[in-house]
Amino acid sequence: MKKIVFILFFIQSIAAIAQDNIITIPLNNWGKDDRFHKYENTLALFKVQGDTIKSLDFEDLRPSVDIIIKKPLGFKNYAYGFLFFAGSINYKNNGFVTVLIGDYNTTNPTLFVDNNQNFDFTDDEKLTLPYYNQKGLEFDLQNDIFKNGKNRILLTRTVLFGKLDLRKYKDEYYQYYYKDRAFVGLDFTYREQRYLAKSGIVKLNDDSFRIALHDGNSNGKFNDNDTDRVIVINYNDSIFDTTNDLFANKLSKDKKNNYFEKNGKIFEIVEVDAEGSFIKIKQSNSDLLFGKIAVGKKIPKVVITNHKGEKKNLKKLNKHQVFMYFTSLTSKNFEKDTAILRQIANIDSCNIRVILFLYTNKSYTVRIYANQSKANYTVALGHKVLNKKLGIRGLPQTLLVGKRRKVIKYGITPDEYLNMLIKK
Repeated sequence: MKKIVFILFFIQSIAAIAQDNIITIPLNNWGKDDRFHKYENTLALFKVQGDTIKSLDFEDLRPSVDIIIKKPLGFKNYAYGFLFFAGSINYKNNGFVTVLIGDYNTTNPTLFVDNNQNFDFTDDEKLTLPYYNQKGLEFDLQNDIFKNGKNRILLTRTVLFGKLDLRKYKDEYYQYYYKDRAFVGLDFTYREQRYLAKSGIVKLNDDSFRIALHDGNSNGKFNDNDTDRVIVINYNDSIFDTTNDLFANKLSKDKKNNYFEKNGKIFEIVEVDAEGSFIKIKQSNSDLLFGKIAVGKKIPKVVITNHKGEKKNLKKLNKHQVFMYFTSLTSKNFEKDTAILRQIANIDSCNIRVILFLYTNKSYTVRIYANQSKANYTVALGHKVLNKKLGIRGLPQTLLVGKRRKVIKYGITPDEYLNMLIKK
């Protein structure tokens, strides 16, 4: 009986629940965006003088004010700092959550996060901060009005080994801009990383991928138009890229804009939960072009960069049929499709050209792939300008153009195109 209950619970928990063609995806995990590992944000800490701290003054852009606090007892010294959070509303330090640290110069100081914004740290949870080689501390910042709206913070001790220039720069920076308070020194500060994405898995009959809601304005809500995003990535990927329009779609008041494309399918965003607990989507059967160029219309002038770094103008292929394949190394059916591209390129090299556009964060990956695969077709770098000009909104995608660069069809798979050529 227990096994049956467990299986039912597991089935309900994973991936998506479909009803009336609407797929509900639980977003139970915090995901990392493209800034998570890139940015070196420091939680700066200043010494508490008596029972008073100074508000954040934005590098002297506004005068700081004194704030009286209530400290928990039992510590030899105290330091304070501020975490940006647009969901924090208070008249003395709007848009920031104040933190207090007891015994900041010890191995494992104690952290108090003033989520209720009353500057009384005796009613806040007591948390233990890590030393250099210890696992980071995670905790949530909570929206003042919308209590279920949260962002998650990860704090690890600032690593200074081999970073003498950083130490000098930071010390000089805080001494110059914050003359009215005493900086504790970079050794006692923490690296701040933020989880701004709530993620889950979409499982379809023939496909699966990851999806997330991204809190673009850091207020703990995940359904704000024009700032928050729906991001989709391959199942084997782990970073939700907010900067790439192939994956990130900004929420809009205009429902006709709330669509995204994944693995050749177009999905409508039906509902987004404000606290980021779920998203509802459904596959669209509409004739929405979604930025694509209409059949029979000419594609614009496009210059591509091949794996050797050479610039090539597609206009020179006016007399050829060109099959373009847009992909990444982790895209669905990558190995199968690239094997078929090799067959296509062998069929009629006089009249047909094949171009693989590889999307990667490191451009040299294009050269490595071309050399290792010994591709008999053109391997080129995929990029944002290409997406905009050719209407590419998801990976993998294909575009078949005929003579004089006129669009024949989007979304035809390499396998389908190969069968078309064989039957001719």
